[in-house]
Amino acid sequence: MNIETVRISHSPIDTAAETRAVAEAASNIGAVVTFSGICRADEKGAQISALHLEHYPGMAEQEIESHVEEARKRWPLLAARVVHRVGRIMPGETIVFVATASAHREAA
Repeated sequence: MNIETVRISHSPIDTAAETRAVAEAASNIGAVVTFSGICRADEKGAQISALHLEHYPGMAEQEIESHVEEARKRWPLLAARVVHRVGRIMPGETIVFVATASAHREAA
């Protein structure tokens, strides 16, 4: 895999660009599956002005990478990428983006 797998970002996540990067990571990719976690109101529907997420540099990336490695053991992934936001995140913005790619959709 020639793409960066795990990244912590202080900037908004461009999900279209991230998806393209995963789709173009190998010539035999036949499926890309994505997940976007989005900042929203709380469980009871109360609006929020923003979230502020912090992380431990190095430790956060290592923990996320361990989950990616587990997925690679379970499925024949050709590419994977996880981008997690930190800092101030407004409602409607993506907090986490995950993309996996494989030759076939069931494995992705």
